Amino acid sequence: MPDLIYLGPDGGDVRSLVVHPENPERIFLGTADGQVYVSRNAGREWEKVVPGLRRRDLAVDTLVFDPNDADTLYAAGWELKSDRGALFRTRDGGDTWERMELGKYQSSIRAVAVSPLNSDLIAVGIREGVLLSKNGGATWRRISRGYRSLHNVHSLVFDVAQEELLYVGTWRLAWKTPDLGKSWEPIHKGMYWDSDLFSIQIDPRDPERLYAGACSGLYRSMSAGEKWAKLKNGLPGKAKRTRTVRLDPTSPDTVYAGTTAGLYRSADGGNSWKCLLADVVINAIVVDPVEGRRLLVGTDDAGILMSDDGGKSFLPSNQGFSQRQVSSIAVRKDDSEELMAAVTLDREYGGLFMSRDSGKSWEAFNAGLEDVVAGIKKILPSRASGEVFLGTGAGVFRGAPEERGWERIAGTESLIIHDMEIGIAGNDELFLAARQGLFLLDLKNDKLKSLKIPIYDREFSAVLVDEASGQVFVGTDMGVFRSDDGGNAWDIKVEGLPFVGVSVLKQSGSRLLCGTKAGLYYSDDQGESWIGCEGVFPLEIAAIESSPHDDRRLYAADSLVGYIFVSRDNGLTWETLDVGVLVSKISSLSVTSSGHLYAGTLAEGVVRIILQGAPQDSAVVASN
Repeated sequence: MPDLIYLGPDGGDVRSLVVHPENPERIFLGTADGQVYVSRNAGREWEKVVPGLRRRDLAVDTLVFDPNDADTLYAAGWELKSDRGALFRTRDGGDTWERMELGKYQSSIRAVAVSPLNSDLIAVGIREGVLLSKNGGATWRRISRGYRSLHNVHSLVFDVAQEELLYVGTWRLAWKTPDLGKSWEPIHKGMYWDSDLFSIQIDPRDPERLYAGACSGLYRSMSAGEKWAKLKNGLPGKAKRTRTVRLDPTSPDTVYAGTTAGLYRSADGGNSWKCLLADVVINAIVVDPVEGRRLLVGTDDAGILMSDDGGKSFLPSNQGFSQRQVSSIAVRKDDSEELMAAVTLDREYGGLFMSRDSGKSWEAFNAGLEDVVAGIKKILPSRASGEVFLGTGAGVFRGAPEERGWERIAGTESLIIHDMEIGIAGNDELFLAARQGLFLLDLKNDKLKSLKIPIYDREFSAVLVDEASGQVFVGTDMGVFRSDDGGNAWDIKVEGLPFVGVSVLKQSGSRLLCGTKAGLYYSDDQGESWIGCEGVFPLEIAAIESSPHDDRRLYAADSLVGYIFVSRDNGLTWETLDVGVLVSKISSLSVTSSGHLYAGTLAEGVVRIILQGAPQDSAVVASN
């Protein structure tokens, strides 16, 4: 079985953090793609928990330790494209996980609470309200019946002194029950109406003092929720979502608030606040329970930021953690391990990254890309000139990493590029497949020519240039078009293809391959007819790549699940490449002369699959 190695670039989105109640060096992290990471040295280094939850597309927003059993940890989340969710538990400190059944309830889970006075009492917040188990999760019942507005629960906390007292934050204000659901009391006096409560914290010294983070800001109650006051002194003037609130265990008057505008700290129980981090979305906070000056914050885009001086300064601490969305990868030279990866959707933390050591370390090269740094769609190295072209959501850029910065090619500013290819005239032109149409870019004169197809006027998804024949193939949501005269005239070539969108086109010798939203097809007659490839699931094929060592070996990957397929007969038949774990959705593939298969994923950065016979190295390998 091939080995799978996670390469980075490090960083990305962090959805949840929790520190081990007995060992502050051990911290767990949840991602938006169903992954759990663990640090064994207080957040300085991270490793993926394998096999983990075995779930994709699950935003793990909730990680909660059993306060009475340090080996028991709960993980819960919600699916990104549905209203479903799942609850998991480990009883051995994260080594193995089991999914907990919640009866007929399968909806999204936004909160979990375990009573500090009785571990058998577990509450779960779901779309329909509050589920409660009195027997450690063996059985559940919904305790919020009869209250029409007590649903879409986003936060839960058991009281530290009264076993049956439970506080609940919903998408619209707060509630509490003193008797585990037999009766309920709305507790939102002083709160703005329609305040989605993301976090509720209890001061352990004074259980009547509560803090609540909401979409309308931060609130404090000195009366067990009977009345709330909005905290303002030093906090953002406009309503900013307060995603999380944490008290310093070593000094409960020190309160941290993580908002969509940054991180804030109060040293006087919430009376006044100071901004510690600005212009970053904070999703999670961990304060070291022994050394309160050490804190970690989980962010959107920037990953983990760590402070050892109580928040005076922060540094990234993402070694081993990568929740990166890579839209394109490329090998800069055919005979090298110099990799380029485009990290998208991470604002200023994304962009073009380059590695000179097979992905062990990465460096960003973003000079000149300021307005599109997170919008790179395609990396296209020029083998002849050493230049690199970037297709982005705002045109085409050219540059040379390490030599000069990036410059947008005039006339392309309004184009949203999906794919591009060096033209028949070599490095003097590019074919551009864009949302706005199909174009030919004259690189010598920076002139853009629109190529019209009379029967098609929508977006183009893929382009392929056959240098030997001079033919050009383009992919659309109608199928494949071919031009025999450099793009002046076009014929549609769809015999045998399903009527679905084309994702990628690839040539292997005289054979053409077409990846579609319904599987993989090949043609041996220059696209006149197409045949479905055997052994490939009907998934959306996003990438096809050939081996430099064996002209009959091809690889393909899908963008829906993360399967990688291999063909040993130049694309006629295929089989699934078993790498032992489920890979994230895949955007692109590249094979190097040393026999390494690289995949750009949509949640885990770049991964490398060491194929049979390829040399091993010192990178971290996922255990099977």
